[in-house]
Amino acid sequence: PLTASNNLEKHIMYREPSPLLKRLFLPPKPPSLTLSPNYTWLLLCQEPPLPSIQEISQPEEKLAGLRFHPSTLTPSRLQLGESLTLKHLTTGIEAKVDLPPGSEGVRYVCFHPERDLFVFSSKLKGKPFFELYKCEFVSGHWETDKITALQNHRMNFIQGCPYQFTPDGSKLLIKVVPHNWPENPPSPPEVSTGPVIQFVGKDAKKAPGRTYQDLLKNSFDEEKLRYFMTTELLCVDVDKWTASAFKRTDGGKGTFPQSVGGKLIQKLQCSPSGRFLLVHLTTQLSYSVPLQRFGKDIQIWDLDSEQFVEVASLPVDDEIPLSHDACSRHPRAFHFHPCEDHTIIFVEAVDGGDPGNAAVDGERDVLYTQHVLIDDENENNTLNLGGKMKLVGLEWRFSDLEFCESGLGVVDSYRWKDRMERKWIFQHPNTSENGGSGIDASGSSKRLLWERTWEDRYTDPGEPLTRRGKRGQYFIVQPTPTSMYLKGAGASGCGDRPFLDILEFGSSNSIETRRLWRCAAPVEVKDEELDPTKEVGGVLPTERKDIYETLVVLMPDNDSVLISRESKTSPRNYYLTKLSDAGSEAQVTQFEHPQPDLLGITKELVRYQREDGVELTANMYLPPGYYGKPRPTLFWAYPREFKDSKAAGQVKSSKHKFVSASWASPVHWAARGWVIMDDFALPVVGEGDAHPNDTFIEQIVMGATAAVDYAKSRGVCDPNRCAVGGHSYGSFMTSHLLSHTSLFAAGIGRSGAFNRTLTPMSFQQEDRSIWEAPDTYITMSPFMHVKKYSEQERVGKLLLIHGEADENSGTYPMQSERYFAALKAFGIESRLVMLPLEGHSYRARESILHMAWEQEEWLKSLEDDLAG
Repeated sequence: PLTASNNLEKHIMYREPSPLLKRLFLPPKPPSLTLSPNYTWLLLCQEPPLPSIQEISQPEEKLAGLRFHPSTLTPSRLQLGESLTLKHLTTGIEAKVDLPPGSEGVRYVCFHPERDLFVFSSKLKGKPFFELYKCEFVSGHWETDKITALQNHRMNFIQGCPYQFTPDGSKLLIKVVPHNWPENPPSPPEVSTGPVIQFVGKDAKKAPGRTYQDLLKNSFDEEKLRYFMTTELLCVDVDKWTASAFKRTDGGKGTFPQSVGGKLIQKLQCSPSGRFLLVHLTTQLSYSVPLQRFGKDIQIWDLDSEQFVEVASLPVDDEIPLSHDACSRHPRAFHFHPCEDHTIIFVEAVDGGDPGNAAVDGERDVLYTQHVLIDDENENNTLNLGGKMKLVGLEWRFSDLEFCESGLGVVDSYRWKDRMERKWIFQHPNTSENGGSGIDASGSSKRLLWERTWEDRYTDPGEPLTRRGKRGQYFIVQPTPTSMYLKGAGASGCGDRPFLDILEFGSSNSIETRRLWRCAAPVEVKDEELDPTKEVGGVLPTERKDIYETLVVLMPDNDSVLISRESKTSPRNYYLTKLSDAGSEAQVTQFEHPQPDLLGITKELVRYQREDGVELTANMYLPPGYYGKPRPTLFWAYPREFKDSKAAGQVKSSKHKFVSASWASPVHWAARGWVIMDDFALPVVGEGDAHPNDTFIEQIVMGATAAVDYAKSRGVCDPNRCAVGGHSYGSFMTSHLLSHTSLFAAGIGRSGAFNRTLTPMSFQQEDRSIWEAPDTYITMSPFMHVKKYSEQERVGKLLLIHGEADENSGTYPMQSERYFAALKAFGIESRLVMLPLEGHSYRARESILHMAWEQEEWLKSLEDDLAG
């Protein structure tokens, strides 16, 4: 880490904060939860709180937007589980799974689609290898065994979990390092072989691009990428747990013939029939975009033969316009239709992917299907594709597609420029009946369910509830052929109250919803503040509770539900109950408070207005034992853009959520006696044709002024001891507030960007380039306002913290380094801390404790009357 004081720089050792903050920054981590596909078992995987700096110091490759450990072929900073526990949801029986002998930890649990069985990977202690194990419920016990079918094959985890079961569970497909692959990666050239050259050809299309990091830079990077990313696909028979006996000339065993020799496999999806694979193979590399936008071949592989057929061959996708309404001009979003044996669906932008072009016959995106055809009577089992058939056309840009088991489809589209979305239902043209949906099934016509702005949280009807169904596919759940379940956040003026609804669409003239479940209403909310049409049974609730609940899963009986529940002082736990009988509730987990030092902190959801009338909110935390004296106050925020001022003022989240503090939170300081205004609203509104960022500074100054004035009016805030902070875009905000106001005596900016000329091809939600909006880019650069910062009536000091290995697009470490140099040039009290090995979010125990120490030391001058 670097420290600057009186223009001196020096290296210091990692520091730790006071015992109170150290406890708060190192709480036990809650286990991750996985529900078995048959909704019977809950798997809890416990991970250690934070890795050590030694763990994240392992050698790392940075290629094509990926970061991974070359020795283990895993994503960088992979966290391993240290214990596995299974809990039966109905009986409450609990079983602890013993880790394999010599295991350093486990990862990548994958359940069998039908049996009480899962597989997982276990890292050998002190060695860069993972072994594959299965764990199955046999004769009342969970038994663990090593899967020996891998033999000498190494699994490749670089792009995540390398294995998946086929839909019928008969096979386990595993991405492995190719047979006879070189043990060592390519060595860098001892002497340069020539310059690196990029060029734009004559008559090339425009190709704007964001400031991506970790891109390929030269031919050596290309060699390394091919070495580390090339895999074969191994097939394991799940009944025998042996590798399938494919014949190979090179002596390798069990890998699919289509993958022999290795392929740059990017994605895999198995068809519902279990016979075919939809495979994305990287074919063309690029120095200007990350891996997911490299050129690729889309192929269908037959798992019963050596046959494959090419679906599409796509070039490097580097010509997408900056507009958020733009998309690739090439076919995209290839996947199998879940209701059919082996039919693929894909999307094409008929307007060329450019919203500046005219729509074609009123449509911008069209979804197509293609059937996989195979002649089983021919001894060569010839594989072909049928012609593409239009499934449904969309006037706006495609967003998402889901199906019901009946074949009814639900498709989402959006229009970014005014934040609008539409949800349609349509009947597949192959479906013989419309099932009462009110849709003509003869030509895949569609019916609008709703059109709305997604910024308006209060009117959000929710999203269709999905559940794993036949052949391992996920479907929208339909209680009747003319209805579906919806679940949503239930935003309202009294905070979020999640819900479960039934949406009835059987009538061709109307669409109605009926509420089945909702989070309890808070105690202090009056009847007149509630809408009975949004309550269960259309009746105002008589029982009130200050809790926050969410619906996690609706069980296959469509009555039993798994919910989570928490309150300000009780951590989130899980309960099994029934829609028909809430009194049947059974508690599933018993997690304890991970940070008891936060008990006694008071949390309020507060509301106020900025001077132009826009409604604002914040979460105010008062310290334990607060007795009314004005305190130092820490304001923490992250600005957000809106097209609608009314939506900007809506209440977010719930004040009844559990009071806890992650490493990135400011809430720890309430335990030290501070008042905290967390997530104080800083909406940046641009209604109509106005661009929000054209008045960014004016609006965040108004918002911050309103927040400070409100806290002062409550008598809790000492205006002479206010500090402001944020992470990423919140850091950017912090520097602006110090540059344009005298509200704050100190600021904390972590991992921010301060010079928008270094992100010229858009940033955040801005979709204009610097050449389209030069004044906005210059004005929004705190770097350009350092002189004004130095001339404020009160010049607040600024602590800058940045990870040296920040991978986030736009927040290069250089952003903080150059900004600090500018602050230094004007003599502004400041401090720059560069955390070794850390990315945009900090991970190592030593880094996070040192960050806490830096923040604690930086704010001490404002808390001289508080207990340590």
